[in-house]
Amino acid sequence: MKKQHLLILGLVTFLFTMAGNNALAQEDGKEKFRNLGLIGISTLHSLPEKTNTIVFRIKNNSSRTISQIFGWVYMYEKALSGKGKNWMLLNNPHRGGNIIKGKPHRPGTVSEWSFPLVREPFIANQEIDYTLRVHSRSIFFVNVEPGNKSATEP
Repeated sequence: MKKQHLLILGLVTFLFTMAGNNALAQEDGKEKFRNLGLIGISTLHSLPEKTNTIVFRIKNNSSRTISQIFGWVYMYEKALSGKGKNWMLLNNPHRGGNIIKGKPHRPGTVSEWSFPLVREPFIANQEIDYTLRVHSRSIFFVNVEPGNKSATEP
């Protein structure tokens, strides 16, 4: 009897682990996010014409509000095999991103983060793509969580 309970408990735990371990992509409507644990990075990005930056949409998967993200922006050539080649670092990873839309970046929300580039990106080339790599220790959280805005003010 005890073995059956342990077997059922182990099976349920395994199923919940597999269901929650969607590490490749999460879909939020038409947009897909690569799940990196604390954050999810959208596969879509934009290159503003007037500034030398790149904008990524980032989803906060943590339970705390994000204050700063430091990451590496890479440019690479798309290959037929699906793997990139000729990777080139485009930013200074010691200079973090700036939040554009969605401030503060609360848990469960999607915000736009702009990362300044050191080199000029290739905008017109269809064989070039960009990616953002972020380590979990490069994500910083606020010390005091901001309160919710009230509907009526006193």
